[in-house]
Amino acid sequence: MIKIILFIFLGFFFSLKTFADQNSPKLEGLFEDLYNVDDISLQNIIVGEIWNEWMKIDDPEIEKIMNSIPYFFQTQKYDEAIEALDYVIEINPNYSEGYNKRATLFFMMGEYEKSMQDIEATLLLEPRHFGALDGMSRILIYFGKFNQALQVYDEMKKLMPNDVTLDMKIDRLNNMIFDDA
Repeated sequence: MIKIILFIFLGFFFSLKTFADQNSPKLEGLFEDLYNVDDISLQNIIVGEIWNEWMKIDDPEIEKIMNSIPYFFQTQKYDEAIEALDYVIEINPNYSEGYNKRATLFFMMGEYEKSMQDIEATLLLEPRHFGALDGMSRILIYFGKFNQALQVYDEMKKLMPNDVTLDMKIDRLNNMIFDDA
């Protein structure tokens, strides 16, 4: 009898666990591919596939909300988007992309401290989130913390060492550091 109860409990428990967003089993291989790719076109495809995995969620309500976020961006209805993402985070506080999208909105609204808080939450859930890392570096640059921003870019280089766009950002930042010295 105990085995049956345990089996039912474990079956229920594991049925609640979803392999979505930062938990996707596909991400390890995609990040390995991203690390090794040296063709910009292939890199862009891999980056897109990573974003697709991060966006996946096994909750139809959250999926519907997340699919509506581009509309909020386009119409600049940021307050409504924040409200929707607050709800997403309340329902599933382990969904990194909820925090990341809200961080982006806060950034666009000029609320950099709130954006940074959500970036940190994103990175706690998905330390390889290059979008969040890029946002963090932009905020650090805005506040004149060039050396810290460079450290963040260095972390991104560990994920995507052949990214020419990232190289350009690092070069611009090094110029800013040199000009500021």
